[in-house]
Amino acid sequence: MSTAIDIESQGTDIEANKELVRTYTQTVFNEHQTGRASEFLAPEVKWHGGTLGTVEGLDNVAGVVGGFIAALPDLTATEQGMAAEGDTVAVRYVVEATHKGDLLGIPATGRPVRWDAIDVYRVSNGKIVEEWAGDDMLAVLIGLGVYTPPWLAGG
Repeated sequence: MSTAIDIESQGTDIEANKELVRTYTQTVFNEHQTGRASEFLAPEVKWHGGTLGTVEGLDNVAGVVGGFIAALPDLTATEQGMAAEGDTVAVRYVVEATHKGDLLGIPATGRPVRWDAIDVYRVSNGKIVEEWAGDDMLAVLIGLGVYTPPWLAGG
């Protein structure tokens, strides 16, 4: 019988973890309330940004998030699918925004950008403690007009 209780408890935790990630995305990214990041992120949070490197600590991760929102002030991340198991939540997003500020050293272009992202979150004690952000940065660079792949250049 303890197995049934464990499975039931785990299911509740999984649903709570999914809700935490959804609320974080809605509040911090879609509503652009970056000052509320600490409500969702643990002090020891680690953000793994692939080619952008790893950032550690609440203030540093909140700074990265704030930088993206400042550069893309109308950013919207639309959930396309979510899967969760144990302490891990994976989400597939379509992200859309307008480039209105410096982004990764690229001055504002005013251009709309759209890209796919798959983010994987690890949750502990009701807070996000780790995130692996898989954003299609090439799509961002193409959208900003700073890179044109050969197949689009006509060559």
